[in-house]
Parts: sequence; structure tokens; C-alpha cells
Amino acid sequence: MTPKQDNGAVSHKLSLLLLGVGMAFAIIVQTYWSLTDDRKQTIEAEKSNGHVAIRILEEHVTQTLEDGARKLDAVAEQIADVSSDENRIQRLLRLNALQDSRFMKSLQFIHPNGESWVESPDFPAHSVNVADRDDIQFLLLNPGYTRIVFGHPYQSPYDSQLVVPLSRYVYDAEGRQTGILSANIRLSYFGDLYNGIAVENNVMLALIADAGFIIIRSPFEARYAGRDIAAEDATTRLAAMGNEGEIEDDSWLDDEFRRLYVFRKIKNYPVTVVYGRDFESMLAGWEKRVQHKLMYTALVLAALMVMMGLLSRQLSKLRRSELVLRQAEYKFSEIFERSPLALSLVDLQHRQIETVNQAWVDLFGYSKSVLKDQQADWQVRFWKHPEQLTQFVWQLAEDQQIDQFQAELVRSDGAVRTCLLSARKIFVGDETRYIVTPLDVTRELAAEQKLLELNAELEERVAKRTRNLEQSNAELAQALQSVRMMQEEVIRQEKLASLGALVAGIAHELNTPIGNSVTVTSTLQDEIRRFRREMESGQLKRSMLNQLLDNLSFGADVLMRSLGRASELIRSFKHVAVDQSSDMRRQFDLKETLQEILLTNSSMYLKTPYKLETQLAEGISMNSYPGALGQIISNFIANAIRHGFEGRAKGLMRLSTTLNAENSVEIRFSDDGHGIAADHLSKVFDPFFTTKFGQGGSGLGMNIVYNLVTEILGGRIHLESEPDKGTTFTLILPLHAPDSQH
Repeated sequence: MTPKQDNGAVSHKLSLLLLGVGMAFAIIVQTYWSLTDDRKQTIEAEKSNGHVAIRILEEHVTQTLEDGARKLDAVAEQIADVSSDENRIQRLLRLNALQDSRFMKSLQFIHPNGESWVESPDFPAHSVNVADRDDIQFLLLNPGYTRIVFGHPYQSPYDSQLVVPLSRYVYDAEGRQTGILSANIRLSYFGDLYNGIAVENNVMLALIADAGFIIIRSPFEARYAGRDIAAEDATTRLAAMGNEGEIEDDSWLDDEFRRLYVFRKIKNYPVTVVYGRDFESMLAGWEKRVQHKLMYTALVLAALMVMMGLLSRQLSKLRRSELVLRQAEYKFSEIFERSPLALSLVDLQHRQIETVNQAWVDLFGYSKSVLKDQQADWQVRFWKHPEQLTQFVWQLAEDQQIDQFQAELVRSDGAVRTCLLSARKIFVGDETRYIVTPLDVTRELAAEQKLLELNAELEERVAKRTRNLEQSNAELAQALQSVRMMQEEVIRQEKLASLGALVAGIAHELNTPIGNSVTVTSTLQDEIRRFRREMESGQLKRSMLNQLLDNLSFGADVLMRSLGRASELIRSFKHVAVDQSSDMRRQFDLKETLQEILLTNSSMYLKTPYKLETQLAEGISMNSYPGALGQIISNFIANAIRHGFEGRAKGLMRLSTTLNAENSVEIRFSDDGHGIAADHLSKVFDPFFTTKFGQGGSGLGMNIVYNLVTEILGGRIHLESEPDKGTTFTLILPLHAPDSQH
């Protein structure tokens, strides 16, 4: 190599080195940014999951507290009528304590001196002094306080079960305080539910009173109940924040891990629900991704270094190839000269033909010497129409290539030849040139003109026949229009008949509950008239009043069931249209969402002899409408219990999910019940088709399911069933649901 070539090689290698360092730096920066963003998104997703869970738990706690408050209010109203009779108060406590043992441990009536009478379904009635309880002390010190008071959790003295008290004042009919009524709620009622959720999801759940003590903490341990945490920093921050939010802390609630706490304060009650997730388990998946990302980055950097080395070697090979290219240039010039096609090399910038081959000279008759010496003069004569030259040059400059540009060119002897010009751009060193190929089509155009004349004559003949056909077609079109009008009339009549049958079916279903309501209302009116006559005559007795109350209670129950049934029919009828805007779409984990749906609907089958098994795939994320999916699963469960297992002592339902390769998920729900008759399979998804019309079935459930699957979720549904072999519904849903159009 020459010294100049050596300097060029060093410069190329230095450029490659700088390029490699720059690319490596960019890869490292991108990797760091990606990992940081991934960690942030992981924490945000956990916050979102926590808020969803905390709202579900809030509804459960709110319902339980409201049930307890309503129970206290109801018992207080009953005691107000008998406040002077201690025995009757005890009987009222006994009756009400036995009615709500699901979450209520006991009922207590406390006298102003602290002595109380306790009634519970778990142990014998007894008397105990509770004046030392904080809630009782608060009420005794604040006689004007009329709301319900929360107390610290404590162990029931009879069986040592942990309970949390709700207390309020009791007034007689004249508004005077006669004592305090207290209901003890079992902490195990919350603990059983919270323990299952906490263990299954590796989280911490707690209920904290606004007064600054722990009501319950799960995983459940008795040592946490009633613990005072008012002085802790996290509790102070919680009190200063809004109704919902997040807190990070290292030791709050006696934790040994740094946790992310999501909380929500319960409206109208001095209680906060807390959901905690430790960062170690929360970021475990992210840390694995960090390891994989770092390994991948290292491999990419190693591959980059290898590529830079290979590129350096390739550049050396390219320099050796320059000599070969020079030899190829000589071969190209030989091919250009000896080509049987007419070729010319054009400098478009200076509008000059630099060289032509022998085939071009033979076609137009100009010698190469004339082209070199008389460029301006011969070009004026070469193009018969100068505007064609202008258009050719403009189009070639615009498109960089031309195919079959028609032009009339003049030979050296004056003969005009019609040619199709094609041009391609090439590079000669650093300069641009164009290879232009003229193809003489003079003879072909003359033959084409003769063919056009023959075609014109043929078209005239065809036109005459076409006119005759058009007249015939007009007559046929008129007849076809008449047939279509008759067809539309038949379809309209069929639609009206179908609508009449639909309305008649709904009217028939509504007749029974509404008729029952009218009958009960009439009976209640008669009872009220009879009661008024007795009262006006002065012959009213307690037995008559009790009888009237019993009749009114019975009549109200019948009215609620009948009107509830009518409301359900009307609501189901409205759902046929499937209001697609009623559900909110979001990103969610399919397994977690289905588990929440099953938990919500567990009351449908838990107290029955029927069971439900699940096989839900992990890690399936969907952007869809979970509300529509929940309605579908609820309908499947209800249909299996109502139809599939009717008259059976046991039954099994199965729910499974599978991720498909085409960005979709398969959800399969099956039961081993009676199955569906073959002649009913094609009608299952029709509106108002049911085998229990007149027996409580509206026939709208599966039609609503079909509309939800196909219109809201954008999927498909398939039904398989045989008599006595069970039924299987298969849903194929996209992971990303289409945007709703309604």
C-alpha cells in the first residue's frame, strides 16, 4: 500500500472504533432506562391491583357494619316500647341474637351503672359488668351522643373469642335514655375471609379504627387485635390524607418488610381498610427480568464487538475488490458496445449524449463523430417535436427512470421513426448518467392502427345487438322489481308476527307476578278496612293487632317476590339490546378477574351439592370488558344449576382458560348435567327460547351471553352438548377487545 492508502485504512478503523463505542453506550443507556421504566410500571400495576382489591373489601366491611348498625337500630326501636320491663327486654335480645349469628357474636343491654345482660347463640345468657370498656365509658361520659360508637376489640369472657363492639344509646317512647345497646361482631368473620385472600395473594390486610388501634390484621394473629398504633408516623400520615391513597413504610403494623400500603377510608364509619404488599415479593418478577435483560445486553455488546471486527475485515476485502471492479468496468464497456439493443449514455445535466453503441448508429444513421462535434445542431433535427424532448427531460429528472416513453425521432436520412424510450440511472464515479434505450415500434403501430379500424367496425355491430338486449333487460328488471316488492312485504309480515309472539310471551310471564301483587294488595286493603272498623267501634284487641301485623308482613313478602320477579323480567328484556357502553374496558389479569367473579358468585353453589373446579392459566393479560365477562360466567353457572342439575343430587362444573397462538384466549365452561336435546341446540341463543316458559324462565340469558361475546368482547362462542352427557360452552376472545361501536 502507498502512504496515502495506509492513512485511509487507519482513519476507517478509528471511525469504526468510535461507532462501536457510541452504539455500546446507546445500548447501555437504553437498557438502564428500560429497567427503570419496567420497575415503575410494576409498582403502578401493583397499586392498581391494590385499589381494586381494597374496594372489594370495603364493600364487604361496609355491608357488615351497616347490617350491624341496622340490627342495633331495629332492636333499639323494639326496646323503646318495653323499656320498663326487664324480662321483655331480655326476650327481645334473645330473639334478635339468634337471628344474625353469621357475624354477630352477642347482644348486650347495659344499664347506666355498667351492669349488662348478654344474649348469644354460642353460650347461655348471663349478666356481666362492662363499665370498663372504652366505648361504654365514652357513651356514659357523653350522654348527648346519638351515633354508634366503635370499641376496642376484646376477648369474650365466656369463650375467649375476639370480638369488636358496636354501641349506642337506647331511648324510651318519650325520648329518655334507658340504657346502652351493644352488638359484638366476631373478628373471625373477617379473619376467615381475609386470611384466605392474604395467603393466596401473599398480601397483608387490616382494618384500622380512626381512633388509632388495629381491629384485625391478616394473616390473623390475636396479638394484633386492639393494638394502639396512633403514635406511629404512618398512622399520622394516613389520618392527614384523603379517602384513598398509598403509603410506603418499613415497620407499620409490626411488619418486618418494607411494604406498599394501599388504603381506603370507609364512608360514614371510623374504619380504614388497608392492603399491604412487601416490595421484595412485589419486585421479584422485575428482578428476574433485570437479570435476563443484563444477560441479553451483554450478549448484544459481545455480538456488536464481533460485528465490528468482521466489518473491519470486510473493509479490507472491499479495498482488494476495487481492482476487480476496475476490470469489471472494462467488461461493461465491451458489453455496452456489442449489445444488439440500441444504447446511449446521456449526461442529463448538460443535455449531451456522451456515447452510443453500434446498434444505435445502425438504427438512426448518425456517426459517432457527428454526435461529438455537432451536439446542438443534430439534436434540433433529431427530435421531430421539441416539446417531447422537454417532457422527456423533465420526467426523467423527476422520476429518475422512464419506461416506454413514446417519441418521434428523425433519422439522418430524414425518415421519422416512432420509438419507445426507456432510461435507467447509473453512477460513473461521483457523477450521474442515464442509459437510454430506444425501441423502434413504427411497424407495430401501423399494424395496431389497422387493428383499431377493424375493432371499430366490430363495436358498431355489437352496439346494435346491445340495444336489443337493453330493451329485453328493461322488461326483465321491471318483473324483478315486482318480485322484490312482494318478497319485502312477506318479510315485513313475518317480522310483525315474530314481534307479536315476543310481546305475547313477555305479557304472559308478567301476568303471574303482577296478578299476585294485585290479589295481595286487595286482601291487604280488606284487612285494613276490617281493622279500622274494629278500632272505630272500640273493640280493638292486641290479638287483632298482631294478626294484622302478621298479615301485613306476609303480604309484603309476597309483593316483594312478585314485583322483584316482574322487575327481573323487564330488566332481562331490556338487556337483549346489550348496552355496550355500560361497561368500562381496562387492562386486567384473566386469572385474577375470573377468581374474583367466581368469589362474587360463590353463593350460588357453595350451599348446594354442586361443585365448581377451575384450571386457569397464569399470566394472561387482557385489554377488554371484565364486566361483560362476569355477566357471561354468572349466566353459565346459573344455567348449569337451574337446568343442567335439575333433580340431581350432585353435579360438577369446570372452568378453564388457555392462551392461543393467534393473540386470543380460549375460555371453556362445562357441566356433567342433563345436556341439551339435539333439536334445541340451534335455538339456545335465540331470544326468549326456554324450556321453562311459565316456570320462571325468561329465555333471555343465553341471548344476552351471545350478544356480549360477539358485540362487546369481539369473540366467538361455540356450544357442544348431548343428552345425559353434559354441556360445554367454548369462548374464543381476543386479548385486545375491539372498540365498541354502540
